[in-house]
Amino acid sequence: MVTGVNEFSEIEQFSVDWRKKFYGKPLAVLFPADVNEVSCLITLVNRTVGISIVPQGGNTGLAGGATPNSEGNQLIISLKRLNLVRAVDFFNRTLIAEAGCTLIELQKVIEKSKLYFPLDFSSRDSASLGGLLATNAGGLSVLKYGTAKDCCLGLEVVLPNGEIWNGLKTLRKDNSGYSLKDLFIGSEGTLGVITAASMRLFSPVEEKNTYVVKTPNLASAIELFGQICHRTQDNILAFEFMEKNAIDLVMRHFPERVPHFIKQDTNYVACIVEFPATYQKEDYKINSLSEVFANKRICSYQKKCSEKEGKEVWCLRESITFASAKDGPQVKNDISLPISKIPDFVKHITRKFNQLYPDGSFINFGHIGDGNLHFNFAPFFNKLSPEGKDKAAEIADFLQNKEETIRGLINDAVVLYDGSITAEHGIGRLRKSENVRLKSDVELEMMRKIKHSLDPKNILNPEVLF
Repeated sequence: MVTGVNEFSEIEQFSVDWRKKFYGKPLAVLFPADVNEVSCLITLVNRTVGISIVPQGGNTGLAGGATPNSEGNQLIISLKRLNLVRAVDFFNRTLIAEAGCTLIELQKVIEKSKLYFPLDFSSRDSASLGGLLATNAGGLSVLKYGTAKDCCLGLEVVLPNGEIWNGLKTLRKDNSGYSLKDLFIGSEGTLGVITAASMRLFSPVEEKNTYVVKTPNLASAIELFGQICHRTQDNILAFEFMEKNAIDLVMRHFPERVPHFIKQDTNYVACIVEFPATYQKEDYKINSLSEVFANKRICSYQKKCSEKEGKEVWCLRESITFASAKDGPQVKNDISLPISKIPDFVKHITRKFNQLYPDGSFINFGHIGDGNLHFNFAPFFNKLSPEGKDKAAEIADFLQNKEETIRGLINDAVVLYDGSITAEHGIGRLRKSENVRLKSDVELEMMRKIKHSLDPKNILNPEVLF
């Protein structure tokens, strides 16, 4: 039976996005228990004039894509009750699970089968499988395993007319027509409601070697990445980076999370490099990496971490987002660029912003191995109290008047350097206007035709993307 709430005190948590930037006023929040109840709800709304649907998973999105409007004419369909793991196939290396399963729940179930699910984020306690697929999320293991799309083999989707498409195949190869699942992955709930998915599983990497490497600048970090890829034949689990400003931010709010061996030097880029331990069993491979790390032009410091130190370094990396939230409002940017163009992009936009907004600074970190930068602008960096309250009003006024301009300047530079304005967080409400501004008319028209073909009444998440 469908359950739901419509009292404001009960639905407030579903009406606000994770960053508390977007606030909505839903007509109600509904909790279907299975795919048939989702189908019934969507069929009913499809027959009703003036009401639309916002699908919602764990509500951990960072672009407002799962937040309703404030007009009171949208229903939230929460998929929290669709949380069954339907099957784990050890020999086929596959999982079939419902959209409301959280990452942590999936990981616990899969661990019992001695297999590994590679999608992982700091919000693993609440982020759901459906949301990961709706935004084509990436995370910390993209370099080896790819994004959510790369790990997905099939979907179960309720279409805007209420029909159920059962595409839960577990095949690696299926060349029997259009890849329909790829339409829905990354569509942010605008084409259908994902209710279940079949996903690839892998053998776990039982033992990892984690290194912290400091480089003088981003250009050196990218050269380091290229050399390591070449020497290891791309046998890398992760290659993350944190510029010093990002580490300083964690130091301001969570000093206990910054390992002692990180707290050195004036300017640097700290890289987390991770390999399977089996890679370095042979002497020549150890020596090959040693040659790279010994190159002082690109590597000023390197440390092979113990298991405890490795966990500390990853905790630091995951804490940047939480430190940003405590520091006060920032202009958040989730961009991707060709890896070779990252240093020139950062130089270009930093030079421009130093002239326009000298009190601000960029908090730059992310997945350098796949070109994904979390490139956030802090308007009063290092000029705030530890709680960021002494300039709260000034920051709020600044962002109200300047955020759109700042985002536009950054996005223009992203396009100039052949990048994308979002890599893994999605368009949502946050980037909708910029998406329309920057995409070609041909692209937008193709997207609109697909949307109209599947959802002619525009009832599924009508206020995101375009």
